[in-house]
Amino acid sequence: MKKISQWIKIIIELLAMVLAMVVTFQYLLLPIKVEGSSMYPTLSDQDIALVSMVNLNKKNIKRFDVVVLNCEVLDKKIIKRVIGLPGETIVYKNDKLYINGEFYEENYLNKKYVEQAKKESHAEQFTNDFSITLKDNEFFVLGDNRLHSADSRTLGTFHFKDILGKRGLVLYPFNHMKWMD
Repeated sequence: MKKISQWIKIIIELLAMVLAMVVTFQYLLLPIKVEGSSMYPTLSDQDIALVSMVNLNKKNIKRFDVVVLNCEVLDKKIIKRVIGLPGETIVYKNDKLYINGEFYEENYLNKKYVEQAKKESHAEQFTNDFSITLKDNEFFVLGDNRLHSADSRTLGTFHFKDILGKRGLVLYPFNHMKWMD
């Protein structure tokens, strides 16, 4: 009888751990593996991160947030940076970002890397000129490595339902550990 109660206790503890893990990874944290260099140098290929799914609503998606998106076109999850919010007009001209006619500094971009990437790619601009006006339910996202990124320029805009999480922690490799904002 004592052995049976010990086994029951072990089974209950295992079920509780499994339930806690399911709840954590279904509703709180999204594990994600970075594939490719589209967010370099902010994130590197093969980085593993946990991204928050807590308190995710349309109002707390801010410009320049790093988000995980469900990309139907590629049939996978992708990580990009929010540039344009619903209803805005986004213009890139001569590597400068204008939103509704106002210039925005992109301080998250590594200036040294931008110049190096343009030189290596023989490109005059890091972000080619374009203009787009978003509908009331659209978000425009770009990778930080504009010369090597499939993003809203080629994949189209995204909707709030496509945003799976934002902000998080790069866990692995350990020498890349940092907060993602």
